[in-house]
Amino acid sequence: MEVIRSVFTISELRDMWERRELIVNKNYQRSSAVWPEAARTYLIDTILNNYVVPKVYFYQVFDKSRKKVIREIVDGQQRITTILDFLNGHFNLTSRSAHYAGNDFETLDDETQQKFLTYSIEADIIASAEQADLLAMFTRMNAYTAPLNPAEKRHAQFEGPFKWFVLEASATLGPQLVGLGILTAKQSIRMQDSEFLTELAIVLENGITNKSEKGLADIYKLYNGDFPREQEFSDKFVEFFELLTGEFAPLQDTFITKSYVVHSLFCALMQKKYGIPGGDVLGINTDGKFFNNLPRTLDMLGKLMEAHELHANEGMYAEYVDACLSTTHRVKQREIRTRWIGAALS
Repeated sequence: MEVIRSVFTISELRDMWERRELIVNKNYQRSSAVWPEAARTYLIDTILNNYVVPKVYFYQVFDKSRKKVIREIVDGQQRITTILDFLNGHFNLTSRSAHYAGNDFETLDDETQQKFLTYSIEADIIASAEQADLLAMFTRMNAYTAPLNPAEKRHAQFEGPFKWFVLEASATLGPQLVGLGILTAKQSIRMQDSEFLTELAIVLENGITNKSEKGLADIYKLYNGDFPREQEFSDKFVEFFELLTGEFAPLQDTFITKSYVVHSLFCALMQKKYGIPGGDVLGINTDGKFFNNLPRTLDMLGKLMEAHELHANEGMYAEYVDACLSTTHRVKQREIRTRWIGAALS
């Protein structure tokens, strides 16, 4: 068996397809179903922004009837057919594409069309191999692939608008989560940024709840068909992160950037300005403002963070500190932290 490392431009792939030198091998493709619009737009937008698309795999065979070499797609059917459908004007980009929404290929300007057609996709061409060798190769490749974590499984299971909202939010806000020290780069790579943002979305939908796999999956199910609150959720996320990097910037590099504390900060801020489901039990008055007195708020939050860092589980902040040191994802601890932070905002 020989594996030839190759790179093809999109225009080359199109020409190969039109000459029927590139075909789908249905024995290896999981489904011929068309991706939903959000997924198709996400792929095309990835290319238009010059981000990397995963490599594809071709199986090179000789077609005796046509007396020519052809390549069968054994992995990458949806990516390639989506690209070709876009080239042929079969769909327009949705609002998932921030800069190109509403466009098909023909309505892009000449420079963007050229950039799209000359975009390169890596391909491994498998030659001089029996089909048994091909199956063995993919079996061995999968053996060294890390098992999917729960966040990755959710994104593999659902295809609705909430999934694509979370992916888009992760692309925009994920670097800030890492930059602020809320998550590590390794956590972000394994989609913990998507999971964290999903937890914030649950706050807006259901209020403060226990963290659970069921709860995380339920919001994907709820908005798997339609997501009428998408713009509201997006606006509140952006507002929150602007606050973290703006008025609350003096608190960076403190224990406020612990992910469970950031979650409680989000709860308190959303309750104070907008109100969240069940938020009346928190004792935080909803008045349309995030805080009443910024210097006082920063001072109070600074004291909470210092007590947390020192593990000061005696004294006036003992209740808050205890809620930061154990079972941090349970309702009780989340509500306690949110109340204390809410008092600092007021």
